Amino acid sequence: MKKALLILIICCLSFPLLRAQHFGDFPKIKKENVLNDLEILYQALDKFHSGMYWYTPKDSVDLAFQAARNEITDDLNVLEFHKLMAPLVALSREDHTNIYLPESIKEKVDATARFIPLTFVFLGKALYCVRNGSNFADFTLEGKQVESINGEVPATLVNTLGSLFASDGYIKTVKYSDLEGFNFSRYYYYYYGQQDQIEIKLKGIKEPIIVPSLNIATIIKNLRERYKKEDDTEDKDPLEYKILSDSIAYIGVHTFSNSDIREQSKEKNLKTFLRNSFRSIEEQKIKTLVVDMSENSGGSEGNEGLMYSYFGENYQKYKKVRANTQKAILDNGVDKPITLKTFGFLERILVNTRQADGSYERKEAIGRGLKAYKKEPEQKFTGKVYVIISPVTYSGGSEFSNMMYSRGLATFVGQETGGGYLGNTSGYSEELVLPHSKIRIYVPALQFVMNVEPKLPIGAGVIPHYEVIPTFEQYSQGVNASLQYILTQLENEK
Repeated sequence: MKKALLILIICCLSFPLLRAQHFGDFPKIKKENVLNDLEILYQALDKFHSGMYWYTPKDSVDLAFQAARNEITDDLNVLEFHKLMAPLVALSREDHTNIYLPESIKEKVDATARFIPLTFVFLGKALYCVRNGSNFADFTLEGKQVESINGEVPATLVNTLGSLFASDGYIKTVKYSDLEGFNFSRYYYYYYGQQDQIEIKLKGIKEPIIVPSLNIATIIKNLRERYKKEDDTEDKDPLEYKILSDSIAYIGVHTFSNSDIREQSKEKNLKTFLRNSFRSIEEQKIKTLVVDMSENSGGSEGNEGLMYSYFGENYQKYKKVRANTQKAILDNGVDKPITLKTFGFLERILVNTRQADGSYERKEAIGRGLKAYKKEPEQKFTGKVYVIISPVTYSGGSEFSNMMYSRGLATFVGQETGGGYLGNTSGYSEELVLPHSKIRIYVPALQFVMNVEPKLPIGAGVIPHYEVIPTFEQYSQGVNASLQYILTQLENEK
């Protein structure tokens, strides 16, 4: 079984360069420099990334990197190299491990490349066209389900394009979710290169349509002319509190980022918002609370515990918070060594304990610690709780969901979270710029291992008790399908 897994990984990673693509006129990087960059990438993931081997064994990673080295038989341009290395980064199975093209290359791509002139969304596993940015204004494509693109069905396309970016553990919902909007067209270009035209088969229409690719400037012009009024909507407050009926209230916490809350919310402060909201919930004798975490992709550490404190008893939330090392020196033997650092001096000494293997683990008593929260709030909600989740529920948002799910404090509705149930590797991400390609990788340093009950498969996110996939009409009209489902269910229980 293990041998078969290794062969599968090698085959998947070898496949990209076996198909010829044309990305455009980009300068080549010498073969030896490509190999030197690849060595720096390997060392960064191996030495600094604290969760690199959480889901992918080291021998599998080593074999995958060796397969990639074997593919490099000639000079490559940066987009060819990106296509080869992005699946290697994705082997981290950690969505905080991000990869970016150099800004100059991205600008050139945006100026010269041609893309599928449509935006898309996956609703569940079904792919829909959302907006038509092609030169054919008479095409009625909005809301049409896509059966295939250039002969490939959506499930195959997700596996192919999804190999270019990581998701936590084995969570597939993120692969679908991250291809929303223009991301699908962009990743299609990153994988398949320049396409002169695209054959799209739509459900209910016998013959496929042929859509010529366009540059971004033309696509944007067409979209603005056709959808200007529809896009002119007001931004939603990151913190929402509503009384929905005599016994039902809604709290939407759409971010845990303190800076975003200060800048974008009229509430300005999560702690004050929660205190006032739960005081009102108590005064109004609310019996059922809907907590919407479907847009919460995390933010400032500790806010997930603050939110949880209004529902559950305090306990050790993390089994451990660890870092591989305080300092990793990346040296390919040719270029100037690169140093990645984790903690500042005081945090290393006062907050963490050095282990025998050279790693560091957070102490319990000092700093943020390992407990769920620091202070018990005045109000605790003891009624029925629903939590709305989605593939965007991630990082701190998923940690709150993990605690609530593990402790059995809520009924979950929506789609599997994007953040892993067992925890994540994030915090103190260091930017690594590869010497020759200038591709940037953000490598996370802290592994947060959550203290959760073994209720879900390894590598999964929180799986909802009731899965709700919005229809295209609900999606296009901005309807909260999960909230609608909950309210309908509560009405039926009367």
